[in-house]
Amino acid sequence: MERQRGGCLLNGCVMLLVLALALVGYGWWRLETAPGRTEARARDDVTRVAAATRTRLSAAAAGGSLLETELDRAFGKGPDRWAEERDGRHVTVTALLTGSTGVWMGTVPTDGCYEFTVTPAAAPPPVREREVPDGRCERLLPRPVREPADVARDLAAELRATASKGTAGDSARWTILTSTPGVRLQDRAYEGSGAAQVTVALVWLDGGSGPQGWDCYEFRVRAPHTATFEPLKPDGCHRIQRERDARAQAAGRIRRALGDAVAKDGRLTDAETRRVFALRQEDAVTPQQVLANLTDTDRSADGSRITLTARANGLRSMPWYEGCYAFRVDLRARTVTARSTVKTCSVSGS
Repeated sequence: MERQRGGCLLNGCVMLLVLALALVGYGWWRLETAPGRTEARARDDVTRVAAATRTRLSAAAAGGSLLETELDRAFGKGPDRWAEERDGRHVTVTALLTGSTGVWMGTVPTDGCYEFTVTPAAAPPPVREREVPDGRCERLLPRPVREPADVARDLAAELRATASKGTAGDSARWTILTSTPGVRLQDRAYEGSGAAQVTVALVWLDGGSGPQGWDCYEFRVRAPHTATFEPLKPDGCHRIQRERDARAQAAGRIRRALGDAVAKDGRLTDAETRRVFALRQEDAVTPQQVLANLTDTDRSADGSRITLTARANGLRSMPWYEGCYAFRVDLRARTVTARSTVKTCSVSGS
């Protein structure tokens, strides 16, 4: 029995030793082959980047043309370097694509040189994609920064294609102006309403002579197919915000004037209302411009609460879609509150 137990212990030790050797061998094999597996995963990521680039390029060429700004969006975020060749309507882009994979110490990057060929069409066209020798990309040079006026011309052409959609095309417009490399959307607003409504965008374009190399441009889009642009002085990119601030200040003055009227005797007569809404905007560009235009009056059944809806004016007498305020007057509490509202104020002349 003692001999049998000793044999079992010996057999167990041998099995543990074999298992330990197997584990060590497997670990060694994993370490030896890790670089190859990491490289393979990184190459797979390059392949995925190429497929995504092909999809973006097809979508960009779906409008029947392929502008430089569309190429910037298709290639600007992925490749480090790329170059295009145009032969009639055919466009060929050679690009250095970068992929990576995560490892415990960080990430391992790898590159692949690809060639994409597409012919713009009305519908999303097929894109021929193939990997080419790395030497093709080694000869590529970083793309020079384009003149802001050239970029603005391309952006206007893209925005013009969205004009027929009216406000329904806003999503496409903001995508164009927020995802194109070298383009920064500063602000946006609407002028007018209905068929006469104009979408206004203030945009910074890289490569200019303005602050830190950025120039300010204004884009105006109006249905059915109008999109224009013009360069502005750097201060022009803040004019929409100045208008908002001026409207907020005008609404504040109206609220305080209504509060003063109510505080006297807990009443608000039509004459007092007319007097308040006849107050002038002191710094307005247009002479004799009032602080706000009253558009609607709503009284509660018992007459103790009044809601006055008005379009607060900014520094310029432009029929802006924004700037609608609701002034709520509580005669019993002798208080007045004001808040901007999504309700559309009627716009004179629209």
